[in-house]
Amino acid sequence: MHDELEMALPPRGNTPYDAPSALQLIEAVGLFISEELEEETTPTQRWKLRIASNALGIASREIQNIAEDRKALKVFLDDFNMDSEKELSDALRNGEFDNKLEQIYAKLVPMVERKIFVANPSYINRNNIKF
Repeated sequence: MHDELEMALPPRGNTPYDAPSALQLIEAVGLFISEELEEETTPTQRWKLRIASNALGIASREIQNIAEDRKALKVFLDDFNMDSEKELSDALRNGEFDNKLEQIYAKLVPMVERKIFVANPSYINRNNIKF
């Protein structure tokens, strides 16, 4: 048959989509931006490309961590009988948990560290934060 048929990628398995995955596409574009284009641009273009590369990195880490982070957030909120971060924030602001601030702090730090890891994992590494 045609050579093009041999170039088709196999299905990814238990998804309705074929390869490459969204994560693979994001990572490929990020790699292209950071390695290929960075050397062929002006300083202003490099700065813009770095922003784009960082945004793709965040999207990639969100895709990779969202299931686990959703579970962690649910457990965190359930521990305080809250349905949302906004509801917890309002309760804290209203003084409803003033007698449990140490408990909330101890559980809040790992949640913040998860968010920082997705936003900028090098910050976690530079500051030896573990979660």
